[in-house]
Amino acid sequence: MKNFAPIIFVSVVTIIYSLVNYFLFVKGYKLLPNNSYIKYGYIVLFLFLATQFIIGRVAYFGYGVESKFLLEVGGIWLAAILYFLLLILLGKIIFLSDKAFHFLPDLSPHKFNILLSSIGIVLVLLFVGYINAKIPVVKNINLKINKQTSLKQLKIALVSDVHVGSIIGYKDMQKMLASIEEQQPDIFIMTGDFIDEGVSPALVDSLQPLFDKLQPKYGKIAILGNHEYINKIDKSLPVFEQLGMTLLRDSVLTIEEQFVVVGRDDYSAKQMSGVDRKNLPDLLKEVETKLPLILLDHQPYKLKEVAQLPVDLQLSGHTHHGQMFPLNYLTKAIFEVSWGYKKIANTHFYVTSGYGTWGPRIRLGNRPELVLLNLQFKD
Repeated sequence: MKNFAPIIFVSVVTIIYSLVNYFLFVKGYKLLPNNSYIKYGYIVLFLFLATQFIIGRVAYFGYGVESKFLLEVGGIWLAAILYFLLLILLGKIIFLSDKAFHFLPDLSPHKFNILLSSIGIVLVLLFVGYINAKIPVVKNINLKINKQTSLKQLKIALVSDVHVGSIIGYKDMQKMLASIEEQQPDIFIMTGDFIDEGVSPALVDSLQPLFDKLQPKYGKIAILGNHEYINKIDKSLPVFEQLGMTLLRDSVLTIEEQFVVVGRDDYSAKQMSGVDRKNLPDLLKEVETKLPLILLDHQPYKLKEVAQLPVDLQLSGHTHHGQMFPLNYLTKAIFEVSWGYKKIANTHFYVTSGYGTWGPRIRLGNRPELVLLNLQFKD
């Protein structure tokens, strides 16, 4: 049954995707004027947009065909679906309110204008979200760590959820690594989902010189996210090795007897490989807890449990802060910290919104970011 799980998942998603598209198609078609050219154009355009994501993924993942354009257009259509559904919901609320209070004029002569206005609103949202997703910001966070070490301060460059692969490619990585080099961090940390499903060996080969050029004093450290497992872990692991990143999988790295970095395997490990990750208290038995301790965990769950342990700083990603408004309300409901900083007891937590995107190259309600954490230690 386990072997059929991916087939069942893909089948269910495809059915749901098809039903939602059919629903939107019918809703829009009913608003068209009685003009055959407009109706034919609507049918052709809708079919083109609705099929791009599926065709792109089949081409890329099934046959290895380069399909960045198809996947990018298809991803943007996914975002469009979300906002068309929200507009339909808003329209339904207004319609029901009008039934009670009778404040609207007769809108039947204006059906086509309503459709055009809805399309215009969605296009503006997509344009703003697309531009926003392509312009990451550099965020500075200053933290005081209440432990002594021979270091006076430590500058960490943190990125997460890059999703390099079919859409996020060489130019994006070139921009990201140039920005990191400009900041001259002491250490570079990647907290999972660096790889998206379908990263090609050719892309990894092209990225290697860029990563070789980046040489922070204390190295380049990474942990796994759920997408490294979705990509198939045996394909993901060599990528980190080729790009010169030290990969921590439920392991501990003491750096020059000055501070400790603990990297956890992702929650996906048990589901995808059948091997559960280590219990955190057991993992910390290996640690010299008198030194400043930085914990890397892709998914920011159970923060209060972490705060009961001698962890000074936890760095996470995964949430994308919903990536597209109003999905941030969903991630806020799921995670204690969906984006940003929080201190619980003596432990600092930072959850980054991520550098890249998954699915639609759209961000609304949050910014993609490179985070610089400037740590100061107890005198």
